[in-house]
Amino acid sequence: SCTECGRCQAVCPAYASGLPLSPKMLITDMRDALANDASGLLVGGIIAEETLWACTTCRACMEACPVEIEHLPKIIDMRRHLVDEGHVSPMLQDALTNLTRLGNSMGKPSKMRARWTKELGFPVKDARSEPVDVLWFVGDYASYDPRVQDVTRKVAKLFTAAGVDFGILFDAERNSGNDVRRAGEEGLFETLAQSNIDAIRECSFNRIVTTDPHSLNALKNDYRHFGAEFEVLHYTALLAELIAAGKLDIAPADGALVTYHDPCYLGRYNGGFDAPRDLIKAAGYTLHDMPRCRENSFCCGAGGGRIWQGDDGVKERPSENRIREALSLGVDMFVVACPKDKVMYTAATDALGVAGQLKVVDVAELISLREAPAAEGFDRIEGSAING
Repeated sequence: SCTECGRCQAVCPAYASGLPLSPKMLITDMRDALANDASGLLVGGIIAEETLWACTTCRACMEACPVEIEHLPKIIDMRRHLVDEGHVSPMLQDALTNLTRLGNSMGKPSKMRARWTKELGFPVKDARSEPVDVLWFVGDYASYDPRVQDVTRKVAKLFTAAGVDFGILFDAERNSGNDVRRAGEEGLFETLAQSNIDAIRECSFNRIVTTDPHSLNALKNDYRHFGAEFEVLHYTALLAELIAAGKLDIAPADGALVTYHDPCYLGRYNGGFDAPRDLIKAAGYTLHDMPRCRENSFCCGAGGGRIWQGDDGVKERPSENRIREALSLGVDMFVVACPKDKVMYTAATDALGVAGQLKVVDVAELISLREAPAAEGFDRIEGSAING
């Protein structure tokens, strides 16, 4: 049913970066092979392996298609065949090996997963041993990556300031498996998902909040196929809820101009467009959306396991393309709401030499709280105690 309008190709980040993927050609090549009763090999023949691995699973092609062709399920099915045959790049294989052995793609021990809590100055509840209202599924990058850990701590401090009763899984948490599944490793995805489901079911809680939109998608949408239906929301939705309820006393900024990047798995996949924008405005900043925003947002290039693969053949990284778009607006900050986006876009501003011109910040980092006034006479009494 493809009309060959080319809308899918026009919005594809892989195609824009020079990788050998045209969503239009993928569909027409498959259609023509079927029509001609081609006897040749489909995967690795009619459809090149490099074409399949170029996809970021951003879903922009499906959003743009006027006849609702579903490119992604076809790509993921063919990736499963490649994984089964062992046709995987060394970098991706290393990540999958780490995920199999350690439950994260970084190759870090599980005991280090909650090490970011050490610098908080207050304890974080272990949801495995005491009931909580909110179970926080922190995720790999928010837990392990030094470029993201400050954001994770900021979110924890905001939750605490708002009186949220939250806890985490500590070393029982595993990668959600979202990108593992979309990279074609269905068996490993099922193992990771079942491990997380088992750990979550041992806890007493009301809702789950995630840092990473990829985790949100897995826990909210994928895990239900294993009989695990939880109420799951992104941390931006919880923060927006807390602010609306008056539980965070914000000291607003001076209206500095910022833009915001809609993460694929928060926006297109799960409709989470408004909460981050509400937070930006509540924090006192002026939002200037990029031309490609909301449903039409342009992918950072990390999804679908692309973050675990190399840049061979890339003319311009999708993240650098996006930063150029933001620079044209004359904004001061590039706001993100995904740990992978913080990593990808920080690297992009460094690569383009514009880190001093455009600062990449997580939306949580925009929120400043008013200082609580000191109790009357506190300083005098404290001083007397010290001196006397």
